[in-house]
Amino acid sequence: MYHSHRRHALGPVPLLASLALVALLAVACSNDASTRASSEEGPRPTAAPVSAPASIPAGTVLRVGDQLEYLQTVLALSDQDQDFDYEVEYSSFVGGPPMLQAFQGDALDAGFVASTPLLFAHAAGQDLAAVAGWGTEQGASGLITADPEIDGWESLAGKRVAYQRGTSAEATLLQELDAAGLSLEDVETVDVPITQVTAALKGGSADAGISTEPLISLYLAETPDGAVVAKANRITDRTTFLIAPGATLDDPGKSAALADFTTRLVKAFTDLNENSGLIAQSVYAEQYGLTPERAAAIVEENGPTSFISLPGDIQEQQQALADLFLAAGQIPAEVDVAAEFDSRFNELVQKEQGK
Repeated sequence: MYHSHRRHALGPVPLLASLALVALLAVACSNDASTRASSEEGPRPTAAPVSAPASIPAGTVLRVGDQLEYLQTVLALSDQDQDFDYEVEYSSFVGGPPMLQAFQGDALDAGFVASTPLLFAHAAGQDLAAVAGWGTEQGASGLITADPEIDGWESLAGKRVAYQRGTSAEATLLQELDAAGLSLEDVETVDVPITQVTAALKGGSADAGISTEPLISLYLAETPDGAVVAKANRITDRTTFLIAPGATLDDPGKSAALADFTTRLVKAFTDLNENSGLIAQSVYAEQYGLTPERAAAIVEENGPTSFISLPGDIQEQQQALADLFLAAGQIPAEVDVAAEFDSRFNELVQKEQGK
């Protein structure tokens, strides 16, 4: 029997790791253009619903792609990292591209990404599907600025906007500009890593930027005129997906292990919803150095995390996002996002979530 490493007291980590992990608590890391290619796949056939496995074959190993110990942290904080009946081998990544490359090299059985990398993986023709998805009530990203002329997405026309291209931040911008009747051509892109967005604002090379916590709080504390003038609240900006290749889903042992792993994640988030102070204290305050008051406020603003049925309501928004990326020249051909979702774990997830 395999025991994952239990870890409740989370020690300090570098700012980049802190930033990525806290963003992942609401939405997973991003992707880049290196994986973009065409896809001619149609809708993915839906397998029969999967129930919680009564047993898992001895010797089963589930190779899980993690991003800066996000999954391990969520499971550890909720005591769901104990007494696995299979072996879990974690591999750590920073962002979507290296994880997608690991899938291409058959080095992973499961992992997690956000809407943007899921879309790009599909456009690249990778045999990957989302088997579970979760998100908070409110998005983690925000449009920040000290420019009094900017009071929302619709006022970005002609402005310099700092964000990291090819990431979920770009997805946010594309969607919000479209909703405001604008396009990417209406703004001047300042392409910088997410850790440098606030520096671009303070240095005067950008008028507004798309950032996330804890950098938003640090920016507001250091910039008297700074403000969050809009939030990213579309479901595609808030949702994280547990993904797996066809080889995992076709393997009885690995599929059973993945079903159990998914169940543990549902239980973990349910527990953390009921103990939101644990995330506020352990992550936002202790790891990121925010005040207890600000840490509690962020958790309250984000709201509880819940799992969604796949494809459900997100398919229409994911398709609209794919069409926006196509129009912006970020993917070379039209895709049908129905192939990105596999619903076999829906009943299992909803049962564990109590719905």
